[in-house]
Amino acid sequence: MRASWWLLLGWIGLLRVKTNTRKVDAKINMAPEWAIGENKNYQQKLLVPGTKKRKLFGLLEKPNLPPAAPNVTYKLFMFGKASSGKTWTMNRLSGQELPTHHTETVGIQCSNVYWPMKIGNRLILFRLEIWDAGESSVKRYNHVLPACREGVDAVLLCFSVTDREGWLELPRLLTTATTPTDRAALIVIATRCDQYANREVSEGELDSFEATHGVPIIKLGGASEDQSDEITHTAPILNFLCKRLWQRDQELLSIKP
Repeated sequence: MRASWWLLLGWIGLLRVKTNTRKVDAKINMAPEWAIGENKNYQQKLLVPGTKKRKLFGLLEKPNLPPAAPNVTYKLFMFGKASSGKTWTMNRLSGQELPTHHTETVGIQCSNVYWPMKIGNRLILFRLEIWDAGESSVKRYNHVLPACREGVDAVLLCFSVTDREGWLELPRLLTTATTPTDRAALIVIATRCDQYANREVSEGELDSFEATHGVPIIKLGGASEDQSDEITHTAPILNFLCKRLWQRDQELLSIKP
């Protein structure tokens, strides 16, 4: 059993640089106890001791989990218009301080997010490498977009529900974010969903987009949630991203070369 497990991870490592964009149909065998609370024990390993603040791990650091837990790494690329909430989303996923005003990212910014998850009866440590590039840098420098897309496993397309123009541009972003040879998983991030008075995109339109394109939409609000326990609010998002990436690898294993 142990040999077959590592063989599976080996195949995933070989195929990880390419992923498909078809609608998700695969099921993941999540351990029942994981949804009940066992994850809390492992999430504590991500925090600064004595606090509820997530630790920023250095290049040679990682959470102190059981040595038998395998590590898998995925590259995620945040893509979207300026002021669509890319940096805000990346900071939220990584547990960093949320920006209160918009400042466009210069060049490329990267952040590593560690997330433990049990699949079946195995604990796995996911390492998400999140890449964010400013819109002006993408347009000005030809090497920025190819660098972000190279070896990418998932593209997170960001737009704000308060920006109608950004919403109408989303179908174009679906084709721009990846090349025809890519098989990156596509996920849409809808930001500012709590600003009801300023919304320019309805819930019905979001549901229709999901059904038409087969691309899931993650809906995020602002900073009104209790930031003293941010990991509780962020956990469902990271769980979804890790499950989607794992599903993508299972789909790749079923595709003949």
